[in-house]
Amino acid sequence: MAKKQSTNQISASFHYLVKQIKNERNEKIDAGFSEAEFGKLVSHISNPERLDENDDATIARIKAGEILPFEEYEVIDNYLHFGKFEGAYYGLRYRNNLHGPITAESLNLREFYYLITRLQDGRVLIGATYNGNFGDYEGLRSCLSYVLRGNYTVASKTLTSISEEIGNGTPIEIKLTYRKSSQRPEQRNVFGSSGVIAIKNTEFGEGFGDEITRISDQMRGTITERKRALANIVNQGELLELDSEDIIGCTAVVREDKGTRTVYFLGGNNFATKFPLRVDVDNHGAPNREQVKQEMIRVMREKITPLLVN
Repeated sequence: MAKKQSTNQISASFHYLVKQIKNERNEKIDAGFSEAEFGKLVSHISNPERLDENDDATIARIKAGEILPFEEYEVIDNYLHFGKFEGAYYGLRYRNNLHGPITAESLNLREFYYLITRLQDGRVLIGATYNGNFGDYEGLRSCLSYVLRGNYTVASKTLTSISEEIGNGTPIEIKLTYRKSSQRPEQRNVFGSSGVIAIKNTEFGEGFGDEITRISDQMRGTITERKRALANIVNQGELLELDSEDIIGCTAVVREDKGTRTVYFLGGNNFATKFPLRVDVDNHGAPNREQVKQEMIRVMREKITPLLVN
């Protein structure tokens, strides 16, 4: 019998894909995918090719991120595409008590679920599940990017929720790092060109956690949009005035379970937020498919859609 796993081990992260093209000034800008381009992706996951996993060429394509095993596809409400894929693991030798040594070159596959849709602006929103620490969004991203390839770069953007990252933790400090745009390092006046604003709960007093929650609720959208929101908050005070481009980073220290962790409002964290899914798992550690589907849709509508609103 497989080791039983608690329901809170199943989670999902969300990301979106965009095209990066160059404008007339040779600058990279983000653009959405057309319905026809997205149709290629839907065709690929809805009519997956049968993969011969004993074929060396097929294994090489899986490892190169060009293909993945896709299963159990369905379309929901004519715009949500849900199904299962198998993430590939290799490159590390280990030993199984029944089968003996498993070579680093062998292909090991784990089942995960996805939720995909095209937003009105052409961004391709992707949700992918994790079973504990195991997941393979990178493999899924690589495969879908290969399908969507064209005369442009396909870029993946992660979605993070500051309030979700704080969770049940207690904020004890917030720190903002800045460099005044009028005092860049190439100028001779080094002192005063940059600084750190650090505020602890012991200094702020009662209501510190509520204030951090208020700030985190405004940290949505792109890095530029988050910097703009932070600049507006800072400028409500009387001691310092910052433009959005002056802000370098912002973090909060959160106490939880007798330890502390850092939550990144800006910078330092390239990982998407993992949203817990309320699902049952069987004795093999496999989650209930229907529950996963409904939970991913719930998280998308309740948590992700607000993050995408500018």
